Amino acid sequence: MAYPRSRLVVASRIGNLPGPIDGPTVGSNHPVLRQKSEHAVAMGLTGKLCLDLDQLSVINETISPTVSDATWARDFLDDFESRGRVIRDGSDLPRLGRAEKIDRLAKAFGIQPIARR
Repeated sequence: MAYPRSRLVVASRIGNLPGPIDGPTVGSNHPVLRQKSEHAVAMGLTGKLCLDLDQLSVINETISPTVSDATWARDFLDDFESRGRVIRDGSDLPRLGRAEKIDRLAKAFGIQPIARR
């Protein structure tokens, strides 16, 4: 299923659409569900269908950014804004895109970055 999933991800990006959602994992084995959810996220899928309410916590934990991810993203975006949104080198654009995505997901999931003083 890797090929059709990757085609869906590419088509979504080309069409400027949200990433596709992965199909469900049958069974209640949480380690298997976690592994399949991590694989789906690594491929660029943005969610996973559930067959059972017991799967929700594992899937949400896997697809949502961590507090450290949210903190990194907020720090990067704040620094980027403070320097006038100037692109310094070739790594800034990919990091900007990643930071914006993580920040958007963190807000959607209610994940608060650690405030820096």
